[in-house]
Amino acid sequence: MTPDNFISQLYRQSSLIPLEEFSTWALNLLQQVIPFDGAVWATGHVSTQTFHTQANIDVPEEIFVQLKKHLAINPIFEKLLLNEGGAVDMRDVLADKEFYQSDLYHQCFKPFSIERILSSIHIDQRSGIFTLLSLYRYHRDEPFSVEEKQIQNRLLYHLLCAASHRQLLALTQKDEQEDYSSKSAICDNAGIYHCVDPSFLDILESHLNQPNSQKFPFEIKEQQVQFTEGNLQFEQQKHGDLYRLTVRVQHKLDLLSEREKQVVEGICQGRTFKLIARDLRLSPSTVSNHLYRIYLKLGIHNRSELVAIANKINQ
Repeated sequence: MTPDNFISQLYRQSSLIPLEEFSTWALNLLQQVIPFDGAVWATGHVSTQTFHTQANIDVPEEIFVQLKKHLAINPIFEKLLLNEGGAVDMRDVLADKEFYQSDLYHQCFKPFSIERILSSIHIDQRSGIFTLLSLYRYHRDEPFSVEEKQIQNRLLYHLLCAASHRQLLALTQKDEQEDYSSKSAICDNAGIYHCVDPSFLDILESHLNQPNSQKFPFEIKEQQVQFTEGNLQFEQQKHGDLYRLTVRVQHKLDLLSEREKQVVEGICQGRTFKLIARDLRLSPSTVSNHLYRIYLKLGIHNRSELVAIANKINQ
């Protein structure tokens, strides 16, 4: 595959790939342009210098632990920071003789049969997120060529743009149950924003009385689906190493149970007790009792007031 074909497929197909699979899919596509035996694509934040999201193909996940452990003796990272956005071959930093005799090689790379390394890093100055892309070969007599380095220089930009576009799609997509007023953000397990709707930040700032930052102000708990903070309602969906968060200001209908909300939906659709009861597999009298409790909770007296409240929320 040529670099131009790669770029074309990357943009045309990325919207069809689930967000949690995007990095692995993109690495497999890249392998058709630059042959490699293993690769990692990881992101983190400059403040922590650790990986918050990580994708790998044909190399054990333990590589991420070793990369972090040996960061202090790995000279390629300093070279990457000085050459941000450009691909760096380990040979640009250490001559082969020195590299293959080093503790870095024997402790970090040799256990994974890694003999050749071509890496690049990008730092988003606004968010503080860094993205590391490293390609590996397992045979010493197959070094990366100058042309392959140039190709990686070119394609990293498109990989990042396509990844950002895929996150933006996830940010704007709403499911049928999602409140229209919800605003969204994509963050990692450390709460670092990867993509965020400015209105999401506006809601947090105005209702939490604290300045916005590059990080979600509450702990991300993997099994959490819904939670409240003050008068804000949050929902959370996990997508691989990333999380889609939505926030909205709580409204009157939040006082209702799920069954009562179903009754309200039927009422707003102009359905009779009998039809609502059939859909919910309840008796008409039970639907009537639900509606009575709804009126009490909302402090209203008739259907017209209920529909008016629902319409105002959905405007």
